[in-house]
Parts: sequence; C-alpha cells; structure tokens
Amino acid sequence: MRGLVDAIRLGYQGAPTFGTALSLFALGAGSLFFLYSLKYYLATLSMLVSSLVLANGNGRANGKRNASHPHGLMRFLRRGNGNGHRNGNGNGHVDIGYEPFVSIHVATYNEKRVIQRLLEGCAALEYKKYEVVVVDDSTDETAQILDGWKGRKGFKIVHRPNRDGFKGGALQVALQHTDPKAEFVIVWDADVVPFADSIQTYLPHFFKTNGNGHGNGNGHPKSRPELRPEVAAVQSYQWHVLNKSESWLTEGVRAEYAGSYMVERPFQEAIGSLKMVAGTAYMIRADILRELGWGRSLTEDWELTLRLYARGFKVVYTPYAETPAECAATFGRLARQRMRWAEGHSYNVRRNFGAIMGSRKIGLVEKLEFLFYSTYYLQSALFVVGSACWLIAEVFLHAHVPEWTATLGWSLLLTNFFSLPLMNLAGLLLEEAPAKDLPGVLGALATSFLLIPFQGYAALKGLTEKDEGPWYRTPKTGRITDPVHHLRRLVWLRRWLRGPGPPSRRPKQPLKFVAARGPRQRASRLGWVVAAAFGLALAGLGIGAINAPVANAAGTTLYLHGASPFTLDATAPAALVPQTMLLTTGNTRTWATTSSTAASQTIFSATSFTFNYWTLGVGGTANVTLTFAFSSSSTCSSPTTIAQTTTGLTGGSGLSTPPFSPSSSVSVPAGSFFCLTLVVNSIGIVTLTLDYDAGGSPTNLVSSQMIFIPELVLPFLGVALLLPIGTRRLLRRTR
Repeated sequence: MRGLVDAIRLGYQGAPTFGTALSLFALGAGSLFFLYSLKYYLATLSMLVSSLVLANGNGRANGKRNASHPHGLMRFLRRGNGNGHRNGNGNGHVDIGYEPFVSIHVATYNEKRVIQRLLEGCAALEYKKYEVVVVDDSTDETAQILDGWKGRKGFKIVHRPNRDGFKGGALQVALQHTDPKAEFVIVWDADVVPFADSIQTYLPHFFKTNGNGHGNGNGHPKSRPELRPEVAAVQSYQWHVLNKSESWLTEGVRAEYAGSYMVERPFQEAIGSLKMVAGTAYMIRADILRELGWGRSLTEDWELTLRLYARGFKVVYTPYAETPAECAATFGRLARQRMRWAEGHSYNVRRNFGAIMGSRKIGLVEKLEFLFYSTYYLQSALFVVGSACWLIAEVFLHAHVPEWTATLGWSLLLTNFFSLPLMNLAGLLLEEAPAKDLPGVLGALATSFLLIPFQGYAALKGLTEKDEGPWYRTPKTGRITDPVHHLRRLVWLRRWLRGPGPPSRRPKQPLKFVAARGPRQRASRLGWVVAAAFGLALAGLGIGAINAPVANAAGTTLYLHGASPFTLDATAPAALVPQTMLLTTGNTRTWATTSSTAASQTIFSATSFTFNYWTLGVGGTANVTLTFAFSSSSTCSSPTTIAQTTTGLTGGSGLSTPPFSPSSSVSVPAGSFFCLTLVVNSIGIVTLTLDYDAGGSPTNLVSSQMIFIPELVLPFLGVALLLPIGTRRLLRRTR
C-alpha cells in the first residue's frame, strides 16, 4: 500500500498506476512463496552437502558392515552403520535386545486389486511377534478375498456394515481389536508392498542410544536400551515406485515424493522442526494411540500429528524404513486425492491454530514449521498469481515498483520457479534413482501447476467450512511396472562427485513386476525432450483441466439445492437466504443429481438413510413420504425406488428423521441419476415451511454408504492428440 501511495504521489496515472499495483501485488505474493523457496533451497543444499562432507562415521562396526553413513545430517537414522550411535547386528539392522509385540493396522475399502499382495507381504515378514488387523468397509470382491484370510494365525479380519468415520473410524475399530500385548502399531495403506524386514527398521528410533560407537555384529547389545519418552511415532518414506513407469503422471508423482521424503523431511528432522504423520508407512506407540484414539477428519494423519505435538510428543522421520506403494494413476484420481488432503489439512490448521501456536510444549522451530504448513496447499497459487501479475505489469504495461528495478522481479520469478524442480531432482539423486526417473522432475512441475485450482479451492474451503466434506477414495491399479529393491544409499551420487566408493550391502528383496504398457525408451536426451513436450502439451490443456470436474458425486451427505431446477449433490450450501418449500397437503418436489453414474453400483440393504432438515412454523407438523430413487432420465421420470419412508416433520432447526433402509439390495446401472422426492401427505394446524440450500439451513440426506458418480475426464482426452507423435517415434526406433 505504501508503494502504491508513493506511485500516485510521483505522478503515476492510468495504466502505469494499475501496472504498479500489479507489480506490488506480485512482489507480495512472490515474497511469500520465496519463503517456501528459501526453505527448499536450504534443505536441498544441506542434504546434498551433508551427504558428501559428513558421510563418514566415526564408529566401528564388526559384522562386516561398512562404517560410512549414507546421508550426512541423517547419520542418526541408525541402520546398523556403526557411527557411534547404536549397536549394529551385522545385517543392516539395530538390535534393541528384544522383540516388542507389533500390531499392523490396515483400513480397506474396495481394494480388490492390491489387498492380496499386501497380506502375502505381511505373512512373509521376518519378525516373530506381530499381528495384522484389517478393518474392511468394502462393497466389492475385497470382502471375499479377506474372508480367505480369516482364521489364519496372526490375522484378524473385521468387516464393518458402513463407512462410519471413514479411515479414522476404521482405524479406531482396528485399535479396539488390537492385542493388549502390543507395544507398537504400524499403519499401512492397502497398496503397500512391505519388505520382509520392515518392522525392524522402525523400532530403533523409539529407543535411546548407548553412544559407545561399537557395533557388536552378533546381535547381543551390552544393555537393553531405554524408550525415548518424547518419541510417539516414526514416519518413513512412502516410496511411490511400484507403478512409476505407468505414465508421465506416475513418473512425476514419484519424483515429487522423492523431493519431499529425501530432502524436505530429512531437513525437518535435522533442524528439529515439526514433522507430519503421513497416513501410511509409520509406526506409533500403542499406549499413546490407545490414550488419544483416532479422529474422523479427512486427514486423520494430520489431525493425529497436531494432537501429538499439542501433548508434547514428537514425530521422528527416517527414509530408511521405506515402504513401496503405488502412485495415483490418473490425473482425476490425483486431483481428487489432493483436494481431500488440502481440505482436511486446512480445516485442521484452522481448528488447531491457536492451540499449537499458544502451546508451551512446542518449540519455536516447530511453530515456525506449522506456520509454513498453514498455507502449504496455497503456495503454488501464490507463485502462479504473483508471476502472472508481474509479467502483465512488466511486459505489457511496462510498470514496476518505484525505485525497484525489473531485475528484482525476474530474479524472484526464476528463483521461485526452480526451487521445487531442484529439490525433486536432489531427492532422486540422494536415493540413487535410475537415470530414466529423472525426466519425472518435469512431470512433477507440470502436475504441480495443473493441481493449483483444485488444491487452492479445497484449501480455501477447508479454511472456511463448518464441517468437512465427504471422503473420496483413490482407486488403485495393482500394477507393478518396475523391480523394487531396498532404497540404495547414495552410492551413485558419491561415485559421480568423489569417485568410486563402497557399495551398499543391504540385502536385496526383489518384487515381482509386470512390464509397463508399450516399450520403454532408453534414458537419453530424447527422454528429456519427450518430457518437455509433455509439459508443454499439458500446459495447453491447463484450461480444460481447470474446468474439469474432479468428482461430481453424491457422497455420504447429499444436499438439497435450487429454486428451479431442484438439484442434489455433495456440495454444502453457503448462501445466506434459504430456498423454501411450503409443506401443504399434496405438495411434491423432486431433487436430482445433474450428472449420471459412469459405472454400475449396488446400494446394500444394510445402508441407512437419514433426512436432516430445517423448518419454520412453531407447533406445526407435516406427514411426508421421502423416496430416494434412481432414474435413467435427468428429470427423474419413471424412477426406481432405492429406499422409502413415511415420517413426520416438525418445526425446528437441525432435526432428523428416523433412519430408513432399502428393503433389499438395489443395483444401480451406469448412466443413472439419483433422485430424492418429498410428498406431503397431511399437515397439522400450523403449516410448515421447509428451508434448504443455505449455510444456516443445509437440509440434506445422509447415506451410511458412499454413493459414487465417477469423475468426468473428457477435458483430458486431448492427450490423445499426442498419440500420432508417440507412434511415429516408436516406428522409427523399430526400423
């Protein structure tokens, strides 16, 4: 504002004044994003330098282990490396003196493509004292697959009739079925393929070190280590590499995770800042989890993180308990997943902001990290909006901040632009990724821009909404496109910069894999050219991506909208003035979804529906019939009833009808529209008015079963235009 006042005082008028205002706004937005960029640059530089300068340990390990540590500042990661911190057992692990009982918790919902391989991986774990608790809400063949594991020693299969509380609710049920002997709990998603030694890689981080610098090599420590009372959980690397070669998108997501989990989070650990529990691939103390229980947020992991820190506990991070998992395979699925993360993240930031910032149990560095997290899903929007304003002001209006040169703006723009790609590239180098993974850095860059409108909208929604929206699952493909071994330990980077060094001796555990569709091109300059072409093509599709509906779905809560037409969807209303329906005898109204289902689905007889309503009219009553149905027509002509009830409505706010259910399971074919019809049968002395479609009167129908209308992907069919180019290149290679 001061700069704009100075511009006017100096005689700027018309376009120059507008251009100066844009450049000032760009400077403000760019400066905010620069704070993130500065952190990314510091993290990247710190991890790269420390991996080279501080890579050699000072302890001695017998057991034929090399004494060098793979990750500099992360020398406290303790993978049996003899660096003066832990007793090594000679096989790459740390012997803590005993085997605590570990309970593995898995929440599943329609995971038929991946659940079998996860359970087989759990059965093959090289650990004696553990159990696997699976809580399943599925409506597909997953339930039958899980039934085959019932009765197997160490496996507990629990089926729930509904999705109450979503993932957090399922994990709470798993906690209730946990063996009382359990000292630690591991949470894995269904798409995980664990290594046989996964449990051993988490445990050492919960215990104090003896600091003698001598690995035993025989598995017998000199004294039993003590528990670190402040450590509640250990988060590791969600290693999204199973299907990384499936498409440019999966390569981009894989590169993005490398930057986050090999650079950003190790840097957080090194400086002692706040670290997130990230949904899967983490171990937590069972006693603390029993005390806290699980919340029901869309981001139950972030909610748990804040509750842990508010009570004075800490989360430790190590990339070397890595857990292979899948990437989201389509942009629609990725966008829907990130929207859920952004909404739940921002919602919990708003709810816990005062408690976290005012807590004396949380340090200054941790609070600063929380501030960074507060606008985490808005940072890319800051960059794009700020950069666009600067370009308009500088290139078209030829205006910039008074007494500041254009060099500042361009330097800020380029500095911000390269921060994330460089961090992602550094992450790939630090984990010694194969060269063919490097073009994924460009895919990650394109994806980050395409996700901006989706994440920005969801983040703002989470900051302002009263209650979180419904949960949308991320479907898995079950495809493994590349062989996977344990995370390699910086051999490539050190060999490249410092010459040959000792190889990693971590035992390999190959996983079965299937080839990606189509032949894979040899890594070369052509790979970078193709990746750049994809980035340009996706930028051209950006407008279509922004306008593409991620999920036009009727979910757990279906809200009533409109004066005409009358619509039904999962978007909570925000209007101040409600729409109304006069509840007079014979009056009828039908609300319908605006998009049809893309696949068939079954509404089960165990599903319950509840009508939540707001009415005006003190002392009034109305007898009504509520019918939830589907139709092949958007006008809901000739509907097929799913569930119906005749009940009484009374005057008041936030009232609910008794639950009602289908008389039998109903199959809903693809191309169907869902409808809710209200018919007034009779009224009392006072006539009621039904209020809906307003923030203060969000009348809705709640279903205990998630009802899907899958995503629309028409705007992304433009990618098919690239097929002739790809075909031509393949033909040239075969000649």
